[in-house]
Amino acid sequence: MSTVATLSVSEKEFTSKFLTLATLNEPVLPSNYQKPLKDVSALGVALPALKYRYNPKRAKKNLENSSLVNDQANGEVSLVLKSIRNPKFVLTQTFQTSDTILQIKEFLLNEKKVEQLGQLKLLLKGKVLHDNILLLELDSSSDIVINVIISAPKPITETTLDNGDNEPVQESIADLENVTLPWNDIETLLNSKLNNPEEVNFAMDRLKKGWNLAK
Repeated sequence: MSTVATLSVSEKEFTSKFLTLATLNEPVLPSNYQKPLKDVSALGVALPALKYRYNPKRAKKNLENSSLVNDQANGEVSLVLKSIRNPKFVLTQTFQTSDTILQIKEFLLNEKKVEQLGQLKLLLKGKVLHDNILLLELDSSSDIVINVIISAPKPITETTLDNGDNEPVQESIADLENVTLPWNDIETLLNSKLNNPEEVNFAMDRLKKGWNLAK
């Protein structure tokens, strides 16, 4: 009676041995091999027709617009910054088209025109320009004049106390520790409320002990 032995080979081991055997000989065809079209007998599965008509003029125009946008994004723009309130000034400055309105405000802050960024409000043709707007989005068909409105700076409140302000508080606490309570008046009040000498003596004893322990 013959016995058939079965070998258990893992998937990783099988793959390794298979690749080793497959690469023993040099490949017959190079990696960049292309079969001549005349030798192709079938072109494979036919693809469905496109649902839209390709327009080469439109594709060219889109490409030109995309190139124009990229050039503008990497370009420069000259701005006229005109303050319409005191302190009045007119500045002409060149910025990158990728800069934002916030960077214009930072420029004015660095030029010492304001003390705080919150004082500034920039307007273009009567519309407020928000900090996150890119200069690329502004209409550059003509000279860009941005009106600058400067408001009064907000007061800075100081909450820090000097060391000298704390000393009177410490002295007043020390004075309170030497306060003497009117024990006679307290005892008289307890007598009028309790009408029991033993209870009054007990209460007075507890009050005095508690007062002494709290010092």
